[in-house]
This record gives sequence, C-alpha cells and structure tokens, in this order.
Amino acid sequence: MASAKRVLIIDDEPDQVASLAALLRLSGHHVECATNPLYAIDLASQFHPQFVFLDIGLPYMSGYDVVRRLKKHFQGARMFAITGFYHRYFSHRTFDDHFAKPVDPAAIEKLLAS
Repeated sequence: MASAKRVLIIDDEPDQVASLAALLRLSGHHVECATNPLYAIDLASQFHPQFVFLDIGLPYMSGYDVVRRLKKHFQGARMFAITGFYHRYFSHRTFDDHFAKPVDPAAIEKLLAS
C-alpha cells in the first residue's frame, strides 16, 4: 500500500461522509470530516490536508468558495469536487478534478495511491 495520506472530506450529507471516511481509514489514511464548510475551513488549519474532497452544493457557502479559501493556505493540497450535478461545463480551473456522486471508493483509492 502507498503511504498514508491526510484526507479531508467536506459534504453536507453525513452518510456520504461517513461511508467514504470509513473506507479510507480502513486503507490506512488519516481522515477528518466536516458537514459544515465553516467548520471545515477551521479544521483544515489544524489538520493540514494533502487531499480534499468536497461537495459543491454546501450550506452557508458553495464548494467553490470553500476551495478558494483552502487554496490560499494549502497550495500543495490537491482539491477534488464531489458533485451530483456534474455536467460538461464543470470548471477544472478551480478544482484538480471531480468525482460524480455516488463516489466510487476504488477510484479515490487509486488516486491516493498514485
């Protein structure tokens, strides 16, 4: 297995967060989660994630707003959108890439291993 990564998951769907976090922890990764984007920004400052997976449709602020804030402080972190609203006009300029819901855990594990 590749070395353990620090992964932050931000999604307002608790079941989505819990299932992805559990699978990544079983693979040996260090995972922190947030269902509130304001809490996630604070959590990131303590956790220093290497990878961030975040929903675009969040309460209080959009995933685009969250990723812009996180990029200011964590330039080396890779940021990935998780969205149920994917369409061909998805902006790759803001995120490194995206995953459509429901997320395929094997695809995320492959990404973390590379």
